[in-house]
Amino acid sequence: MQAVETEVEISFSPLVHRYTLEEFWRLPDPSDRSHYELIGGYLFMVPPPDPPHGSIDSRLNQSLVSFKLAQNISGEIYHPREPIYTDARAGTYLEPDMMYVSDDLRDRMGKKRTSADIVFEYLSRSNAVYDRTTKADTYLALGVRELWLIDPVTITIEVRNAIVKGARPAWEIRAYAAGETAESRVLTGWLVAVDELFAGLV
Repeated sequence: MQAVETEVEISFSPLVHRYTLEEFWRLPDPSDRSHYELIGGYLFMVPPPDPPHGSIDSRLNQSLVSFKLAQNISGEIYHPREPIYTDARAGTYLEPDMMYVSDDLRDRMGKKRTSADIVFEYLSRSNAVYDRTTKADTYLALGVRELWLIDPVTITIEVRNAIVKGARPAWEIRAYAAGETAESRVLTGWLVAVDELFAGLV
């Protein structure tokens, strides 16, 4: 009798299955450089990044590191595959394109990274809707104080800050276009010029 190779059956419908964090961690990686993310037990497929994702990440990272050093600001900067995760309500596991975690927040969280001070996502046509809606609102629910959405299609930087509106958390949104400079409210004084970030990339 010939052995038949079987694959792990993966369900993306919460009507069929909602994943715990432990089940999620046991899933095999996709074969096309995509990766899975988990929100409240719901499984999402995230496509691999498109250019100029890497260049944007390099420039933004350099800007943030230079500011931290110049201002003697502590804290860590993380990149994939460093996650934010929690086992509350089935399980949630997200991989930001970049995030900043202050020493104070790290000490309060302990060993499990359940949030970040600032999260950065670099949008592409394939993931823009997910990043702006489902993923962004999940970051808000997890206590992320500031979210940067970098969009090379519209050549904009959108900075969102967490506020309370009607007893519920909400995003206060500021959008910066060509000729403007984005500003962080969490790291006061850190500025990113839209033209400099996207120069030669789009």
